[in-house]
Parts: sequence; C-alpha cells; structure tokens
Amino acid sequence: MSVPEILTYLCPGDTIAVEQVLGEPTVLVDELLHHADALPGVRLFVGMSVTGVLTRVPARIGMVSTVGMAANTQLIGEGRMQIVPAHMSQLPWLLSEGPLKVDVALVLLSPPDADGWCSLGVTSDYAWHAISSARVVLAEINDNVPVVPGDTRVHLDQVAYSIRTHRALPEYPRADPSSLERVIAANVARYVRDGSCLQVGIGKLSEAVLQAVADRRDLGIHSGMVGDTMLEMMRDGIITGRAKDVDNGLAVAGSILGSHQALALAAEEKNLRIVSIGQTHDPARIQELSNFVCVNAALEVDLFGQINSETAGGRYVGATGGGVDFLRSSVRAPGGRSIVALPSSTRKGRSRIVPRVETVTALATDVDVITTEHGVAELRGASAGERVERVIAIAAPEHREQLRDSAAEMGL
Repeated sequence: MSVPEILTYLCPGDTIAVEQVLGEPTVLVDELLHHADALPGVRLFVGMSVTGVLTRVPARIGMVSTVGMAANTQLIGEGRMQIVPAHMSQLPWLLSEGPLKVDVALVLLSPPDADGWCSLGVTSDYAWHAISSARVVLAEINDNVPVVPGDTRVHLDQVAYSIRTHRALPEYPRADPSSLERVIAANVARYVRDGSCLQVGIGKLSEAVLQAVADRRDLGIHSGMVGDTMLEMMRDGIITGRAKDVDNGLAVAGSILGSHQALALAAEEKNLRIVSIGQTHDPARIQELSNFVCVNAALEVDLFGQINSETAGGRYVGATGGGVDFLRSSVRAPGGRSIVALPSSTRKGRSRIVPRVETVTALATDVDVITTEHGVAELRGASAGERVERVIAIAAPEHREQLRDSAAEMGL
C-alpha cells in the first residue's frame, strides 16, 4: 500500500508548528489528522485558535502552546494540551533552537504571483520564525489570503507540499464594549495624545480604547494584532504613523484579527506591514518609538501592583503573551507609558483587586499605570505604602475596607 504523500515529509517525534488565528491552515491540519495513526510521538505547537480544528486533534498527538485563551482553555483543562509560560519575545529562540525547535511548519499562504512568491498575508508573528527554522514547510494555498507587505513573502521553492483551497477564512468578530468598558477606556485615553504610537490587545476593552481616542490625530500603530477598527482608522486618516520615529508612516502588526471586511481593507492598505515577532516585540525597536502607549488587560491586580493575566480559579485561561515585553519597553521610550486596564470586579461581584494575585505574570517593578472604572493608579516610582493606597482607591468601594484589612495583616 502506498504511503500518502504528506507523510513522506514527516518523521516520528517531529514538532509541528501550526500558524494561528486567521492563518490556521485548517484543511491541511485535517489532512494531517487523517493520518494520525502514522505519526507516533509528534506534537503540535499552536497559538490562539479561532476555529474548531484543535478540538479534532486525537489524544495520541501532543499539543503545546504558550496561549490559554479560546479553545485552548478547555484543552488544557482536559490535559490534552501543555502550556509553556513564555513571553512572546522568547518565541523566536524557542522555535528556532530552544526546547520547541520546529521540524515542520504548517502555514496558510496566498496563491503565488508570476515569480512564485506567496504571502502569509493574515499573520506573520511566529509563523515567520517557524518557516525559517523548519526542516520542511507544508502549505495550504488559499485564494482568499490577501497579499500584505512585511515579513510575509514565501517562495514556492520553500514549500515541499501544498494543498490548494478556496474556503472562506474564519472571522474574529469586532467586540461590542459595555458602558463599563467605555468608562475605563476614558481613563486610558487621558494618556493618548496626537501623534502617540499605540499597542493594544484584543477584546471589548481594547475596542473601547480605540473608540475613545478616535478624535486624536496622526496616531501610530506598533502592535501584536490589528483588527477592523484600527484598519478603519487608517482608512479614515486617524492612524497615519506620521509621528513615528521608526517605520515612519507605517502601521506595524504581527497579525490581522478581524472580519472579512478587515481583510479587504488590509489588502488595499499600502501603509500596513504584517511582520514577525522579531520586529513587533523587539525591545530596542519599541524603545525608539516616542510617545509609545501600550494598553493591556489583566485578570487581577494585587496590592503590590503585580499583574495576573494567566489564571483564574486555578484554570489557565489567558497567556503570558507580549504584555510584559511591552510593559518593560514602552516606559523606556521617550514619553512612553504602559497601562494595565481592568474592571474592578468580576461579573459575580468578586474584587479583581486582590491582596495577592493567583499567578504573577508581571512583577510590580514592571507596572506603570493601572486603571479601573474608579480611576487611575500611577505606580512607577511609588513606595510600597503609596502603591497600596493608590491601588485600593481604584477598587470597587464595597471591597476597599477588606483590602485595607488585608494590607494591614501583611504589614503594608
């Protein structure tokens, strides 16, 4: 019986990196899973999944990730996926020569041009490093992948095996902020001036922040991801990048995360660059961006100013991600600020300002500004006692007395 062609490129024990978010090569992954019995000891390195493809991975194939969000949360809870706590800036090393060294890269590409060049289009981030390090590259070539400049060009000569598809790419719907998130965003917006360069995460709070600064001019973008709203702000002349010291006039991001309309805008946007983690999370590059403002969410903050963005109730639901990379670098940029934004309480009324965080994602020494709907706590350079007072002041009023008691018990 003949061996399926795809299996001729794989070896037992291979680490196979799979492109993430809108770039998940789902048809290619499903073909791989169809032959799972012939793949002893292989493991998949995956990022954030926006499709159901990872739930179809059989237990005999290992999975590892640095991200616990979306479908990964359930897979981690079931013991089907191992989590590797790591900053985004560590991924180039991890995938090229570290413990997660890639043997095979599974990627999504645009159709080739007349000279044989394809584009990663929707995401470069760690896929670029996986392609550069892998023994072999397997590709799903999809007619709906836009051609976007940046660290995205892959020649057909680099691809050992490919499948041609026409399926619609997945979508990541635009978040709809609540009134609470809009109040928090208004506090964040105080730090954003005309000409500021922004990094924001994903979700309702990030969407609210973008809406809150839509009256600013000549904003810049240097971020892990861009979505519908950022691309619309580029189209409308709000984000121009004219004040950027590096990549002047360009918006730089690792991935596109949005709707089909976002992909259409990206395909037409001449000033967008989709680049690798080696650029988006490079401290030296970030530190050269004047008035850089990074905005990231958190699950909880404690009285020391430590941040948890990974676990809740003992479950891994978030990620180390790039938050600390940006927190540390942005405050070294001329006029730079880093902001951690979160509601003061959970939906069930539990305080998200706590005596001690469950998991320390960011050290107190890395934190500049924390904001909730109750105000802003500036912590950089503040003493331990000042930190306690400022953090408690932005907690929900009904939790403040208990937090003061906890601080006293800890001698703060």
